[in-house]
Amino acid sequence: MLQLEYVRHACSNFMTRRLDVSNCTAILKFADTFDNHDLKSEAQGFIARNFLQLCKKARELCELDFTQIKEILSLDTLDVDCESKVCSAAIQWIEANKLEKPEDAVEVLKCVRWHLFTDKDAVYLEGLKSKPLVKGHLMGFMEMVSHSRENGGMPTSTQVPAHRIGKSAKEMILFFGRPNEPFMCYDPFTEDVRSMASPLINLSNMGFKRSIMETFSVCVSPENNLYLASQLSKHFWVYDPILNSWQELAERLIGRVHSDIGYLNGHLYMLGGRDPVTDTRLKDVECYSIQRNQWTLVAPLPHSLGKMQIATMNDRLYVVNKRRMLCYEPQKNRWLHSASLKHGKLHKACVFQDQIFCLCDIPVVKVYSPARGEWRRIGDIPVDSNALNYQVVQHSNKLLLLTVSLAHQNKNRVIVHEYDPARDCWRNVATMLGSSFGYISLSARMYPSCLGSGQNFFAEEDDDSGSSADWDFDGLTDADSDSGSSSSFSDENW
Repeated sequence: MLQLEYVRHACSNFMTRRLDVSNCTAILKFADTFDNHDLKSEAQGFIARNFLQLCKKARELCELDFTQIKEILSLDTLDVDCESKVCSAAIQWIEANKLEKPEDAVEVLKCVRWHLFTDKDAVYLEGLKSKPLVKGHLMGFMEMVSHSRENGGMPTSTQVPAHRIGKSAKEMILFFGRPNEPFMCYDPFTEDVRSMASPLINLSNMGFKRSIMETFSVCVSPENNLYLASQLSKHFWVYDPILNSWQELAERLIGRVHSDIGYLNGHLYMLGGRDPVTDTRLKDVECYSIQRNQWTLVAPLPHSLGKMQIATMNDRLYVVNKRRMLCYEPQKNRWLHSASLKHGKLHKACVFQDQIFCLCDIPVVKVYSPARGEWRRIGDIPVDSNALNYQVVQHSNKLLLLTVSLAHQNKNRVIVHEYDPARDCWRNVATMLGSSFGYISLSARMYPSCLGSGQNFFAEEDDDSGSSADWDFDGLTDADSDSGSSSSFSDENW
């Protein structure tokens, strides 16, 4: 039956969507058994991305056969920051499988990139030699490795060109802007700027009268998977960090603008905003199952919130706008009322240290603690008279304030402040001058080596071709009015 191509394809898609750390090695073995190359590639990719987590479990990797473990340990895409972790996985596999031939153990160890070890790894390497397995069967190989390191060379069989991809991985702030234009990835602490591909959208039949800035809703899962929903259509994507491309998923059920998206326990929730045709506020809540690649409707909002922010923690989904906050319990499929924010504006919200931080009427910042069920005010943010928008993001266990302001001519400026909880104040950590910054931002772990150059985000000194009019700046600030059309998201502050 599996010889039928359409059945093979359906089976591959079904199992790919259900990959997790408990079954990925079993799915890899299944794919090998039935010679399903697509499924095998997906399983190997999942194992590579979650390699450290699998190493902690150990048992799953040890169930792979000789050829399979060699293929995994040889991958450039292993998400590890040092080669000793690959070596430890190889030793674990050899010890668990009790190979009859020492030559097979050597072949597995040759997948380790020994030339990447430095003098800092000397203690680790000496520790390997003390292991009974190495003493009994592999001392010759380890002595050869040590001799080669001392003489600046390595055995020919272990010569490989590159670090693993995880060596360069780091948290970056992502700015999502206009359709069909690259997204900017920015590390404020190293000033590294890269370019992320955007999904291609056909804008020819959408009839937009001017530049659209709030084009996407985006969220990141705890597994660091990026999901992107179009505000211009029902399209929905997941990001492939190795290929720097977007894979389209099942189309959403409802078209909506000025909405938000949040991740909770293997599902994504799309809610809020307005109907793009009738301009009515939406109560419907769409729920996407990652395993099923399917959208369904769950309990609707008790109130049409319009523009709001989503935050998830403690197995609950929090939806907050300037007037009220609701809490969704997925197990009971119900919405509960929580302590209201009650402010004139809500610019942005994010979760930091198990609390919800909200940018309200500038410069006010309010923090909600679910444990205490109450709001409190913290230190005011710095005010920029030329600010176009303010955002808060959690980045590498830090809370950052991003202020995008108009500099001059075609240049914008992003100013980054870090919150100091001990002093209850914001301190400047970085400033970048560039040609464009998207309105939506978040922080995610990226592979810079897989991203494009960020040079295009820097404005040329003598380039006067652009102007502030190109960027629909009036749509980048919140308005006090509670009425108006959805043509500009400045009207959506409900």
